[in-house]
Order: sequence, then structure tokens, then C-alpha cells
Amino acid sequence: MLINILAIIAVASALVYRFGPAYMLKRRTKGAADWPETEATIQSAGMASVERVGNIREEVPFFTFSYVVESEYYSGRFGLRVPEDRSTTLMRDWINAKIALQYDPNQPSIYRLPDELPVDGFRRGTVPETDLVSQH
Repeated sequence: MLINILAIIAVASALVYRFGPAYMLKRRTKGAADWPETEATIQSAGMASVERVGNIREEVPFFTFSYVVESEYYSGRFGLRVPEDRSTTLMRDWINAKIALQYDPNQPSIYRLPDELPVDGFRRGTVPETDLVSQH
């Protein structure tokens, strides 16, 4: 009986550890459809390891951006799932590129990016910072 309880606690802890940050991000951005929109500028890029379901890791390009709300600067990061042979040129091509994002008017440091961004005529899924291996 004690072993079953400990096993349940271990599984629950692992699930909270893995999915907790993504859940909190989703919860913080609830209602984002009504948030104001602004333009962000991509400042830098590099490859980063992200974790997918089942502890599978993959390298994706990650972009650091900044945006301004009422004369205050804010920043964030996101990744893009693109074909591996496109990663290097995309990271170079997107420096100084502009992207649209929404921000919480009550706490502008909280932002929401589109779920997908256009790359080479295709829609590519964005990867939130919470998926970075270093965040787990």
C-alpha cells in the first residue's frame, strides 16, 4: 500500500514538473485575444535543445526579441520548428525582423506570440520558452 502511494506521488510530481510551466503560461495568457498588439524586433538567435513528450529532445532555432510598451523595453524568447537544413540561414535572416505579439496591459512583461509564424510560405509552429530543456 505504501509503495503504491509513493508511486502515485512520484508520477504526479513528474507530471507537474514536466507540464506545470506550460500550464502556468497558458493560464497567464488566458484572455489574450483581447490584449493589445505591438511589434517586436528579433535581436539574436541560436540553437537550443527543447524537450518533447516522452523525453525526446530536438535542436531548434531560438530567437530573442524585444518590444516597447509605454517607453519601457521588454524581452522574450521563442523557438521555431523548421527543417534542420533551414535553421542556420533562418537565424541569420531573421535578425532585426519584426513580429507581432500581444501583451498583457496590466503586466506588459507577459506576452503571447502567435502559435505559428510564416517561414518560406509555410506556417511553422512556435516553441515557447517553457519547452527549453534548461527550463526543466
